Amino acid sequence: MKLYRIIPEEDWTQSKKEGKVPRCNSDKRAGHVHLNKFEDIQTVANKYFEHSENPVVIELNVSLGLEKKLSWENPSAEKNWEQAHLQIENIDMKNVERFSFLKHIDGGKFDLGEFIVFEN
Repeated sequence: MKLYRIIPEEDWTQSKKEGKVPRCNSDKRAGHVHLNKFEDIQTVANKYFEHSENPVVIELNVSLGLEKKLSWENPSAEKNWEQAHLQIENIDMKNVERFSFLKHIDGGKFDLGEFIVFEN
């Protein structure tokens, strides 16, 4: 199963150096790592990220032992999409298969760029 995480470019750079994707403040407060389905990437990016963050989408293979730590949050008034939660401290970079820098488009929105295979 493939799920996606959006992180600022600064966190992406740190992740490659340290070998793990850190939790954001929202993850720390919630006690889990937030992930998304492919079809929700743009909605989440446009709701929670600024252009100055140069967000990166990372594609994760959660079939590599992570599926047992996965739970789902039903849509709500604030989040009208089903969201995945991983009950882990950090995501190991071995679970990252591809990544994509989000592109800035007209109207101040984000669009998905081309995915690039991540070489561990």
